[in-house]
Amino acid sequence: MQMKRNDRNQLPALWCGWDAAKAAGDQTVILIKGARAEAMADAAVKYSGRLDRLASHIANEGFSAAEIVELLREESEQFARQAEAGK
Repeated sequence: MQMKRNDRNQLPALWCGWDAAKAAGDQTVILIKGARAEAMADAAVKYSGRLDRLASHIANEGFSAAEIVELLREESEQFARQAEAGK
């Protein structure tokens, strides 16, 4: 396809309907979703490790049921404080 000086502002049929801003916005959404999924996976790994250490501590110390419940409540409060601090 040869373009003349007057044809410069006209896009070939291939480009009709393609919106660069929309494509960039779609790519941004994909990146944000990926980052969010990565952050959730990281938080899950940290949470899992923390629960594992807590379970080991309970088993090693031989806590009673009442002590375990109290320890779980303290951990829950600590998670809530960390979540509030992260906002």
